[in-house]
Amino acid sequence: MGLSTSSASTQESSLQNPSEPEINSSPPRNYLAETPESSLRNPFEPDINLPQRNYLAERVLKRRLIEESQDESLIHGFELQEHAAKFLESNDLLSLQEAIDESDETKKESISKIFTSFELHYPNAFSLKLVNILQLHPPLLTRVDSLGYLLQILQRGEKSPLNSSILIELKNPLLHSFKVESEEDMFPWLCEAIGLLVDRLHQSALRGWEELLQYVYDCISGDSKLNNKKGLMLLTVSTVNREFWLNQGNFDLVFSIVSELVFSMDQELKALAYNSSISLISSSKDIQTTKLSDSVFPILLNTIDQHGEEVVLMNRIHSLLDLVTPGDGTILRGKHGDVFWCMIRVAEIEDASEELGSVAVNVIKELYEASVIKNLSHEELKRVLVVAMNMMSRVVDDPLWYDVDYRHFINVGMTDAFYRGSFLFNSLALDGDEGVFIPTAIETITIKYASDIDWRLRHAAMLAIGRIAEKNIKGDLIQYFDQVARLVLKSLDDLDPRVLWATMKAIEFLSEYKELLMHDQYHKKLLAKLVPIIRCNSCARVQLYAVIAIHSLVKSCGLDKISPFGESIIASLLALLKHEKQKLQVEAIDTLKSFAVLMPETFRQNHYDTTLEGLKVIVFDMYNLPRFLLFAQCLECMVYLVREVGPDSFEEQEVVQVMESVISLEEKLSNTEYLAKCFILKALDQICRCPRVSIDKYLDKLMPMLLGSAQLHLALTVDKLKDDYEKSLVETMIVWACNILSYCAVRSSINFFPSIGKVTALFTRLVGCSSFQIRKASVLGLPNLLLSLKVGDKNIDTKSGLTFFIVKSLIEVLKKETDRVLYAIVWSLLAKCIQTSSSYFNDKLIKVIADEIEDTIRMIIEIEITKAQELETSEGRCEPLPTEDRIQADDNSDRVVAFAISIFNVILPLFPDKLPLYHDRYSLASCFALRRDYPCSELHATRAIGICAMYGGDQFKALASEGILRLYNVMGKIRHCILCDTAVAALGKIFEFHHDSIGPKAVQKWLNFLPLKHDFNEARYAHGLLSKLIQRSDEYLFGSNNENLAKIISIVKEILSGPDRLGSEEAINQMIDFIDQHGGVEVEIGG
Repeated sequence: MGLSTSSASTQESSLQNPSEPEINSSPPRNYLAETPESSLRNPFEPDINLPQRNYLAERVLKRRLIEESQDESLIHGFELQEHAAKFLESNDLLSLQEAIDESDETKKESISKIFTSFELHYPNAFSLKLVNILQLHPPLLTRVDSLGYLLQILQRGEKSPLNSSILIELKNPLLHSFKVESEEDMFPWLCEAIGLLVDRLHQSALRGWEELLQYVYDCISGDSKLNNKKGLMLLTVSTVNREFWLNQGNFDLVFSIVSELVFSMDQELKALAYNSSISLISSSKDIQTTKLSDSVFPILLNTIDQHGEEVVLMNRIHSLLDLVTPGDGTILRGKHGDVFWCMIRVAEIEDASEELGSVAVNVIKELYEASVIKNLSHEELKRVLVVAMNMMSRVVDDPLWYDVDYRHFINVGMTDAFYRGSFLFNSLALDGDEGVFIPTAIETITIKYASDIDWRLRHAAMLAIGRIAEKNIKGDLIQYFDQVARLVLKSLDDLDPRVLWATMKAIEFLSEYKELLMHDQYHKKLLAKLVPIIRCNSCARVQLYAVIAIHSLVKSCGLDKISPFGESIIASLLALLKHEKQKLQVEAIDTLKSFAVLMPETFRQNHYDTTLEGLKVIVFDMYNLPRFLLFAQCLECMVYLVREVGPDSFEEQEVVQVMESVISLEEKLSNTEYLAKCFILKALDQICRCPRVSIDKYLDKLMPMLLGSAQLHLALTVDKLKDDYEKSLVETMIVWACNILSYCAVRSSINFFPSIGKVTALFTRLVGCSSFQIRKASVLGLPNLLLSLKVGDKNIDTKSGLTFFIVKSLIEVLKKETDRVLYAIVWSLLAKCIQTSSSYFNDKLIKVIADEIEDTIRMIIEIEITKAQELETSEGRCEPLPTEDRIQADDNSDRVVAFAISIFNVILPLFPDKLPLYHDRYSLASCFALRRDYPCSELHATRAIGICAMYGGDQFKALASEGILRLYNVMGKIRHCILCDTAVAALGKIFEFHHDSIGPKAVQKWLNFLPLKHDFNEARYAHGLLSKLIQRSDEYLFGSNNENLAKIISIVKEILSGPDRLGSEEAINQMIDFIDQHGGVEVEIGG
């Protein structure tokens, strides 16, 4: 059967390489070079004429890029077209078959390169030629090679663009080749090719391959053993065709025959039947029958139980795993326990390989059902536990494990069997009956594993103890703690390093049982064995984890509770600072510092001097050249101890030594030594916080270092770091650098000023960083720059310019920030900035703030309208577009209104002369927010009415009635104490500044809420106003015939009796005089 011209043209467009452009063979002109140069022009200029596109030049450039990206090991372009014309273009198969049969090695290598290139560029024509050669049933070697090339095309999947017509044309020749094939070695490869083709047909949504299924049915139902094999093999790769299998009982018949073949004495047929059964069980769900699963599945498990050769058993379990993995549970519903125990029996086989046990437990993992574990009896649990422990002992004593600096040591020597055993053990610990598991596990570990001659079993025993302690805190382990503690104590005498390491890990978890440890002095017994291990053990990793175990015990029990060992522990840790392994040195310093943090008093009294001297020897010894990381960590620890534990002061000479060490070390570090840089910055941060240390003379040398550290985000982009650990270190560096720059701006304002421009630019760029901590550090630093500016420069223009820049940056943060905590911080900082810079706060900045607010509100309104239009278009509805009022009722606008009002609340009391320009917008927005009960805006709007009353003059009169009404509503919310106090104070301001706009009833209501107790600032104002009104005998205050006098006396008594006396000294004295004048009532002042 030849390749027709029409088919060929359909597939490869006359066999021309699709990536080959039709260009002349002569060298192309360099049109790009001929393009005349033009001067730079404004891209936003409306009248600019775009240059005419040079399509030929673009095509040449595209061709060049294609050639540069091509695989050089293959043939491309015109050269490949010549070979395609020879082998693929004609209907003749002979030339291609002769090339496949080529025996000369040199020529064969060249032909193989051509064929591999065909697979990439001409898969349609090449695959059709190959399958036609197979259909002719050439000699075996030709069939093998042809099938090999065909498999390579089919295995490429979607990367091999076989079109639908070619897929259909491949079906019959390939099936015919399988039918006539008699060499059994070819069966699996032909089956694989048919299976891949079936998958491609399914992906392309082409009709089912009924001829294949009919052939499968005929083979299985026939008497020929060879055909039986073929049918069973094809059954594992053929797709489900529901109509075919249900037609005339086809499925039932095949199911019956396969069930019988599972019991066949012919092992080959039996194995094929097993795999076919798995395939049929998978298909039975789509055919909507569970009969096969219910009846055949127990047979399959029984077949696994018969064991036989390990290779065969392994294949059976792999097939079972294929059935378990993709299922949704319906096929194996109710069979989890059967599968579980079948796999446990496999794992129990004596002399079985590690791989076999791993595969068996992996089936349990994929089909995990907690109820199976939960319902295990004592004997069953013990049996599963032994399997888990034996598998956990499958570790290899790899030399790399002993390298303490190797970061991923935890996985070294741990086999797949170990991890499968760990899974099984953890399942027992988490889902097993605790009352059964704990005693059974401890008994089994004690008798069978903890004292075994094989170190791997002892290693597994200690890991198991650690996991029991970790997962059963406050559980049944408490009853068996003494037995566990004695096991661990005994294990500390073990001579094997890996067993000791596992024991240290167990101690880490046991340290959480503080009371039990201290009850029988186990913490001291453990320390008595751990301290010598630190000093004398030759394995650095064991020493390291002994330090970690000691750290855990001290953290849990307290340094004061281990007083007999305090000195020896500190001495051992200081000795480790001289160890050759950096990991040990670092852990020793961490532990020393941790002791100081956890128990500062005990550490100061007993260990401070010794530790500090030991650190000074390392840091200041000119003959000692430690590694940079150790140097940096020692330096940071020493400074920390002086600041937080010691006298919080440095001698002048010590300051010089520390600062010179910091600067010198930083200059030696490479850009990627992030951890050492972090320690340096932490040390510098502590020094900057020390009140008795002057940093003025070091600032010139420190600034480049600090700016360089903080600019890492800009130069490196933290988000692009692949390693999460490095990313965390870089973020920490930037945060520390920002904090230190912020301290320096306050503590060394004059010397800091020359760098204020660079630091301001840096901080304002970092506020847009994705890291919350970096944003927070830069935002917190901005107000401190204004303090430096205030002291360091007398030029009002410079101050105004930087203030404008900083305040505008904070406003931008408020518009974009989504974190509520940082949002609140920015509000307080913005107020601080405005108060700090009030003397040079100009009209331009006020206008910018107002414009920003308007722009933001307008943008939100436009977005909401656009959303409504899109919704109307997509749903075909015709509804009116949202109005501004409707949009402002949304939470999003509440936040914007709160933003706007809050800024005015800060600015206008500082610049009351600016209020007339914005009064109407400001006051109306406040009333609007209160009328709509906006939760975010409520407090700010209430405060705003009081500010308008104080500074609005005649403009406020028109709004007074509306303002009073809104304040009444707010005062009714007595549960919101701060809000209520603010409203009462605002009403008082209307009373004070617009007396004519308020009546006696309003004053009576105001009095009913006095005294204020929650917002101290508002309380001082309201109580001061009360005192003023008393002094001038205000008629509204006292009422007609002094009807309010008793109420006023009661309020004043309560103010004077309160612990805080919320009012100015003058107001309090006036209140005392008032009480004396009215009957000399005794008041317990300051009670």
